[in-house]
Amino acid sequence: MNVYLFELKTQLRAFLLGAGTLLVVTVLLLAGAYPIYRGSKASVEQVIAGFPPQFAALFGVSNDIFSFGGFYRFSSLYLMLITAIMATAWGLSIFSREQRSKSTDFLFVMPISRRQLYLAKLAAGLTLVVIAILLYLATIGLLYGLYRNDATAMAISLPRLLLAACSLFGVAILFFSFGTLTAVLMRRVRSVSGIATAFGVIGFMLVSLPEMTGDNKYRIVAPFTWFNIDEVLTHGRYEAGYIALAVVVTLICLIVGALVYVRRDVNAV
Repeated sequence: MNVYLFELKTQLRAFLLGAGTLLVVTVLLLAGAYPIYRGSKASVEQVIAGFPPQFAALFGVSNDIFSFGGFYRFSSLYLMLITAIMATAWGLSIFSREQRSKSTDFLFVMPISRRQLYLAKLAAGLTLVVIAILLYLATIGLLYGLYRNDATAMAISLPRLLLAACSLFGVAILFFSFGTLTAVLMRRVRSVSGIATAFGVIGFMLVSLPEMTGDNKYRIVAPFTWFNIDEVLTHGRYEAGYIALAVVVTLICLIVGALVYVRRDVNAV
């Protein structure tokens, strides 16, 4: 419990920065940019008409962008990017702390096993993810209320919108596991922010493979697309196969991370 509480306390600043950024960008997009888009509908439609179909699909630009659900779909890719960077950074930071501070020898005198230490750190990271996503869902619910009486904007129900918003939980858990495994495998993490940003940007760029080619087989290497916003907004469900893939990849990363963390040699300083 002491390790768990220590990690939560130590990560407080990073949590406030990451979760705060996610919430601020969400508000700016859905409460700031969305009304501007709707107010300039004719101009925006002209711009959309000039986009190549693949380019428009890549960035989530479609004719339903003037509804709240459609604009959320457009915004979701950028919110996923922020979430991926945030969660990866937490995984890297929590599991590379002793390496970065050159205090790995301290692990030898801990009155708990290495396995318990790993689980305590993992629990702290997952707690940060859950709290951040709950705050995000609450923000989405409040923003939805701004347009509750607008029949054009509200072409989607709140439960379905919140279900779509849960895609960020999947992205966060998945990329947290990436950060965890990377921290455990690397002998030294020199830049948490640099590595986390690289993971997020790569995830963002990989979305272009299925969107630009129109071939769904590339979705298997594009983690953001495993949590299909279109499927949720249209049919009210996620694709079971891709959710299963995300779960399997997450478990593999965390289990391999645990095995390496427990068995690896630790160099005393």
